[in-house]
Amino acid sequence: MMYFLYGLSFSGLGLAALLQYRRGGVLPLHRQLPSLAAFGLAYAGVGWTDMFLISGTQPEIQGVLHFLRMVLQPISGLLLLRFGWGMLTQMTPLPSWTRIIPSILTVPLAFVITYAATTFVTPSPIHIPIDIWSRYLLYLPGSIMAGIGFIRQSNQHKQRGFPDASYLMMGAGIAFLTEALVVGLIVPAAPYGPVSYYDYDRVHFDSIVADLDAPTDPFTIVDWLDYAHVLQATGLPIQFWRMLSALALLVFVVRSLDVFDAIERRRIQRLQEERDLAQSNARYLAESWAEALMKINRQIAELNELDDILFEIVCCARQLLNSDFAAIALLDEKQRLMLRCFAISDSVQAAPRVGTSVQVKSGLILEVLQAAQAYRTVGTEAAGWQADVCLCVEATVSEAAFVPLLLNNVAVGVLWSARTKSDPYTADDLLGLERLANQSVIAIQHSLMAAQIQSLAVVGERARIAREMHDSLAQILGYMNLQAQTLEALLKQNKHDALFAEIKRMREAIQTAHADVRENILSLRTTLSTEAGVASAMLEYLDGFSLQTGIDIKLENQLDGYLGLSPLAEVQLVCVLQEALANVRKHARATEVSVKLTRRVGCAHLEITDNGVGFVEQADSQRFGLHTMRERAQQVGGKLSISSRVGQGTTVICELPEVDQANLMHLSPAALPERG
Repeated sequence: MMYFLYGLSFSGLGLAALLQYRRGGVLPLHRQLPSLAAFGLAYAGVGWTDMFLISGTQPEIQGVLHFLRMVLQPISGLLLLRFGWGMLTQMTPLPSWTRIIPSILTVPLAFVITYAATTFVTPSPIHIPIDIWSRYLLYLPGSIMAGIGFIRQSNQHKQRGFPDASYLMMGAGIAFLTEALVVGLIVPAAPYGPVSYYDYDRVHFDSIVADLDAPTDPFTIVDWLDYAHVLQATGLPIQFWRMLSALALLVFVVRSLDVFDAIERRRIQRLQEERDLAQSNARYLAESWAEALMKINRQIAELNELDDILFEIVCCARQLLNSDFAAIALLDEKQRLMLRCFAISDSVQAAPRVGTSVQVKSGLILEVLQAAQAYRTVGTEAAGWQADVCLCVEATVSEAAFVPLLLNNVAVGVLWSARTKSDPYTADDLLGLERLANQSVIAIQHSLMAAQIQSLAVVGERARIAREMHDSLAQILGYMNLQAQTLEALLKQNKHDALFAEIKRMREAIQTAHADVRENILSLRTTLSTEAGVASAMLEYLDGFSLQTGIDIKLENQLDGYLGLSPLAEVQLVCVLQEALANVRKHARATEVSVKLTRRVGCAHLEITDNGVGFVEQADSQRFGLHTMRERAQQVGGKLSISSRVGQGTTVICELPEVDQANLMHLSPAALPERG
């Protein structure tokens, strides 16, 4: 029964190791499982062979079993030795001092092997020395190395925070060391050492005939490491203790393999948690970048000051890249790279500044500007590259990243970020910095377009004033010059009635010119005050116009919020209203005017209706006022329609799309507005 359980334990150990190996794994023990599985199955065969040998089988079968045992015994020992060596050397690195062990063991190991070889020439049956020396030379060192390997693994798992695996590994190590004692060191009584007893029972089946007259004095180093003394000392045969050792080995090793599965699951779970954390951090970082870019885009769309937008960009660059310093420098009209704005962390102090502007003189920044390519430090830069990177602050730079600002593929500035600690920027950091650089370029472009729009608005207003003066003041002044000559002639001719009639006509002309001048002044003042909004500008103009002309004007404002027009479109919408009312004053002879301002799908809708005399518009009409209104609407992508009937008044409808500014010319970098 003991032999059966002994073989069953090792067969279970081998099958468990084999199944675990087939399940796969990445732990170091997985590479040693084939040796353990082969050892367990081979040594199970040894145990079951012993069971059949002592069961009293037929002599011819016993010969086969003896031969099978002589083959399986050393093979299983070699497999155990291979497993123990792998556990000791391949699971975890050995200390450096263990390199001297092979040289120390060379001499005694050679002596033992030589001594073992000599025993094979004795008259003893061949299976006796094979059994004994396979235990001494294979089982003993293999079990010891496996035990030490498991104990070292126990310490490793204890340090990693796996106490359950550590306890089981320790138990497996102790079980292998016990196996080294009861299997590898306790051998049958035989006439050769180092630890077998010489005075054995001479009537035993393995007695040597030549030794029947041998002396009875023991020839041994330790006189109790054989089967008889174990039975005498414990009252139980060595097979019982080997069975217990095998069962302990089975329990601890199999449980250790199960724990390895648990450790693998924990490792996978930890990797999953780390991946989830990394994904969460990446998602949070992406959301932070998206939020920052949206905030910058919102400021650009609201036409904030360029310096405010650039400062927001450098603040975002410093925070998102976890930097200590971030700055933007732009080329001025003299092609000098001048610092525009910068942001610093709490760990950096600003240095006293001299003057109102700072020129960038860092060689690395100027190289990035000239090459028009992004760059991040990698540790191979020339000595002294840190100088002048952090302007206006007291900081020692360790890492930096630089991105040029490209306007129409021409570098007009540089955005850069720096860290005082040794934490290199990654390619993703450089990509994020390039996104912020693109936002900087967009802000610069909007600033250029706003400057151009302002310039175009001034030019347009000057042209309008010139037309108005030509159509009204210039003509009236010419008319008054002729009338003055007529008055002089009538006075010389003493035609008093005609003289008074001409004076009356002159007074009417002067009143008309005065009205035109006042209307132009009101129009100019209203156009320049559109910062308050389109509806407010219109209401201001209509109140002034009604007061000057006496025409009753009603404004119906159906807007529910921001109109959504570009600044140029807002100006043109107000100018269309002014031109339409000027035509009403001059030609319609109306007493009431209705103005309606609404928002329709994707556009602003302005409708102006009067109760005047109306007119019939011809296809080839050259009415200057109507042509001007159509030009203003078309200039911002809108349209204007006029409906009029004689005696039924006139309706003017203007629709302008709610779109941003487009198709504007790019200005040169030198035209950038200076900081206020």
